[in-house]
Amino acid sequence: MNYRFLIIALGCLAFAVTAQNSDVNAPISISAKSTFVDGVSKMSVYKEDVVITQAGLKINAQSLSIDASAGEGQEVFIATGKPATFTQLLDDGTSVTAAANEISYNVVSRTVTFNGEAQLAQETSVVKSERIEFDLINKQLIATADKSKGGRVTTVFQPEILKQQIQEQESEKN
Repeated sequence: MNYRFLIIALGCLAFAVTAQNSDVNAPISISAKSTFVDGVSKMSVYKEDVVITQAGLKINAQSLSIDASAGEGQEVFIATGKPATFTQLLDDGTSVTAAANEISYNVVSRTVTFNGEAQLAQETSVVKSERIEFDLINKQLIATADKSKGGRVTTVFQPEILKQQIQEQESEKN
């Protein structure tokens, strides 16, 4: 396998999960068939046909739990489904899609984690694993398999697209 192509493919996926610049400050909208909010414990639970949107980001799930007990700006969001799905429109007009049994977002660490039959795709590149974690600050992707089940991480990409990207990068340098 040509490792140069693999490194570029993983790099493309890593940049894929970064939000549009306007997404971070846009309002978050949550709709569901039922909502439970506990003001004392600062926990919220949304159930049945949950849709979360924020600018170019959309998550569909069966349930959403929000733990705000650590205070404002330190929330943890956990969406679950069979699967829960994630779509994000990027600044360049392309989109990233992901699916997993659980999608969690930690506001403090700025990490998005896809757990359970996780899959992340952009254009023709796909990463499949039991767990995929993306660090939004450092733009790093870590995919891990369930070793107890003999699982593996699978990455599929189209070399022709990568070849075009390399050529474009090299022409920009010249």
